Amino acid sequence: MADVAPVLQTPVLTEADADADADDPAIWVDPADPAKSLVVTAVKNGGIRVYDLTGALVQTVLPAPDGRINNVDVAYGVTLGDGRTADLIIGSDRGLDIIRIWTIAAGAEPLAEITAPDAARAFPTRPEGGTTVDNPLDDQNSVYGLATWKDGDTLWIAGTQRHQPVVGLFKLQANADGTVIAVKDHEFAVPASHKGQDLTEESDDDPAKDWSTQFEGSVIDRTTGTLYAGQEDVGIWAIPVQGGEPVLVYETRGAAGSSFRNEDSVIARDVEGLTIWYGGDGTRYLIASSQGGAHGDAPWPMPFDDSFAVFRLGGTAPELLGSFRVAASGAMDAVQESDGADVLALALPGFPNGLFITQDGYAGDLNGLDGEVAATNFKFADWKAIADSFTPPLAVAPEGADPRQ
Repeated sequence: MADVAPVLQTPVLTEADADADADDPAIWVDPADPAKSLVVTAVKNGGIRVYDLTGALVQTVLPAPDGRINNVDVAYGVTLGDGRTADLIIGSDRGLDIIRIWTIAAGAEPLAEITAPDAARAFPTRPEGGTTVDNPLDDQNSVYGLATWKDGDTLWIAGTQRHQPVVGLFKLQANADGTVIAVKDHEFAVPASHKGQDLTEESDDDPAKDWSTQFEGSVIDRTTGTLYAGQEDVGIWAIPVQGGEPVLVYETRGAAGSSFRNEDSVIARDVEGLTIWYGGDGTRYLIASSQGGAHGDAPWPMPFDDSFAVFRLGGTAPELLGSFRVAASGAMDAVQESDGADVLALALPGFPNGLFITQDGYAGDLNGLDGEVAATNFKFADWKAIADSFTPPLAVAPEGADPRQ
C-alpha cells in the first residue's frame, strides 16, 4: 500500500469554531471560471463551511437550532418551480431529520437555502421487531448519509437512516415559490445480522461484540443509477436507485472472535465515505474509506487502518485494484479515520490532473490518537499522485468527465 502526500489543507476546526466537526466534502465546479470552483463541507454542529481551491474559508453557514449537518452532495442544473435553473447543494440535517437544499453560485456568500419551511422529516418511522413504529426525533434515528443523482428532470436523493439498516430514496419536489422539498419515493432495508453476527450487539469492552447496522457513506453512479452504500460494519451494497434488490458487493474484515471474520478484505470496520472518479472514456473508480477506528480489529481501538480502497466499476461487480493512504507531508499530518471524501478527474487550477479531497478525523495527530477527537479538517491531494502509486497506474484524465453532463 502506497503513501500519498497531500498538497494543502483547510484550517483546523475545533469546538471553538461553533462546535464544528469536519465530516464530508463535495466539490462544486463553477460553470464559467474553474478558478472560482468551491469545496462545500458538512461540519456537523457547526453547519457548513465553504472553501476555495486554496483551502481558504469563503463562507460559514450555521445550522438551524438543534440542527446538525452530516453529509453534503452537489446537483447541477436543476430546474426550480419559479423558472430558475440552479446548481444545488443537498445536505442531511441529522439533528432535525430534514434533507436541506441550498443554491450555489460564485460570490461572497455562495450558498442560499431554499428548503421549504414545511419540509417533512425524512424518517418519521423506524423498523422495530419486524414492524414499523413511530420514530421520536430525540432518539436521533435520523437522516445520516446522503448522495444524489440527476436522471433527466428528476433529482434523486438517497438518505440513510442513522442506527438502522435502512436507505430511503427521495425525489426533489420544486415548488412554485422557488422552494424545494425532498419527498420519499421508496426505501430498502437489509438484515440486522450477517453471517451469524447480530449487528445490534453492543459492547464497550470487546470489539467482537460491538456492532452497528447503519449505513452512512454513499454515492450514486451517475452512468448507471446504481447506489453504492456502505453499511459501516458489513460492507458495500449496490442497488438500482429506481428499485431492485440490494446486493452486497464487498465485505469488511468483520472482527476477530466473531462469526463474521473475513481475513482477505482490505476494508477494516468501519467502511465510511464513498466517492466515484469518472474519466472521459467511461472509466470509473469507486473509492471507499477504510476507517478502521473504534469498530476495527483488536487491539482496540488501535491500530487504525486509515486507508482508501479503490475498485474499478463496469463489470458484474466492483474489481478491487488496491489501496492507498494520505500520509504526512511537511507541516501537514496524515489522514486518520476519514469520514468522507470527494474526487474529480477534471483539471482545476492548482490541480491540473484532478483533485481528491478527504476529511481528516485527527488534524494535527493530537492526543496520541486516543479516541478523543479535538481537531478535524480536510486535506487536498493531487489525483495523479494517487494514480501513479498503483501498479499498473490508475487512469489520469484531466479533460475528465464534465460533472454537469
